[in-house]
Amino acid sequence: MSAAGAGGSGTTDAAAPSLPRWTGPPLGSLAVIGVGQIGGSVALAARAAGAVTDVVGWSRSAETLRRAGVAGIVDRAAPSAREAARGAAVVVLATPVLTLGALAEEIAPVLRDDALVIDVGSTKRAAVAAVENHVARFVGCHPLAGTERSGPDAATAALFAGRLCIVCPTGRTPPELVALAERFWSAIGARPLRMDAALHDRVLGAASHLPHVAAYALAAAVGAIDAEGGETSAALRALGTTSLRDSTRIAASSPVMWRDIFLDNRAEMLPLIDRLAAAVGDLRAAIAAGDGAHLEAFLEAARAARGKVVPG
Repeated sequence: MSAAGAGGSGTTDAAAPSLPRWTGPPLGSLAVIGVGQIGGSVALAARAAGAVTDVVGWSRSAETLRRAGVAGIVDRAAPSAREAARGAAVVVLATPVLTLGALAEEIAPVLRDDALVIDVGSTKRAAVAAVENHVARFVGCHPLAGTERSGPDAATAALFAGRLCIVCPTGRTPPELVALAERFWSAIGARPLRMDAALHDRVLGAASHLPHVAAYALAAAVGAIDAEGGETSAALRALGTTSLRDSTRIAASSPVMWRDIFLDNRAEMLPLIDRLAAAVGDLRAAIAAGDGAHLEAFLEAARAARGKVVPG
C-alpha cells in the first residue's frame, strides 16, 4: 500500500470536517469485519461523513476489538463476523485476503437483501471470485492508502482523503451497486477508479507488492548482520541512516497481511521477483568485476526508469 498521511489514533476525527460529506439520509449500520488500520479508518471516515448511523465491529483478536472500542471506532462489538453483518446496510471485509471467501460464506445467510458488501484487499482477482461465490451484492475495492503501521491505533478518519480507491466490478456486479460503492468511497474522501481485477493484480504486483518483497528482503539481509553482534552490530544500530530507514519502512507492515498478498498474487509476482533477482545479480557482477562503466550505465538506466514510473 502506498503511504498516506501519518497514521494516528481513533481520536483524530478533528480532520473530519474537511472530508466530503454524504448527501441524503445515512445508509444505516456499518459492519466492519477486521478493525485494523484500514477497516478502522473506513469506520471513522464513514461516521464523520454522515454515511452511516452506527458501527458494529468484529475481529479475530479480542484485544484488537477492545482497542477499537476504546478508540471510538466501533459503537458495538459483535461476537462473530456473522453477527456483525446481521442487519448492516454496509459490510466492509477488512481481513487478510485469503480469509475473504470463508468470511463471505459465513455472513451470506444473514445479509440484508439490499446490503452493500465491499472489501479493502490488496489483491483482487481471486478474492473477488471467492466472495462472489457466496455474496451477490459485492464490489471488490482496494483503497491505495495506509502506512506501515497496523491495528486500530493507526486508524484515522482522514486516511483516504485524496487517495485513489480502485473499484473492480465484474460481469456479475449490479451497476447500481458499483455506483453506490463509488459514492461511498467519494464521501469518505477517496477518488474511485474502475479497473479490471486481473489488471489490478498485474499493476499492483509491480507498483506495491514487489517493493514490499524488496523491503522485506533488505531488512532480512541487514538484520542478519545485526544478529552477528559485536562492534559492527553496535555501529549499525547507532547510525540509523535515512537510507536504511526509508528503504525498509514498509517492511514494518503486517506480516500476516503481506503473507496472504504474496501468496494470492504469486502468479504475477514470481516473474517480477525473477526480474528483481536478475537486476541484483547484474549489479553484483559489475561490482565484483570492478566494472565502473557498466556499473554507472546500470545506475543511470535505473534512475531513468524510476523517473518514468514514479511521479515527482
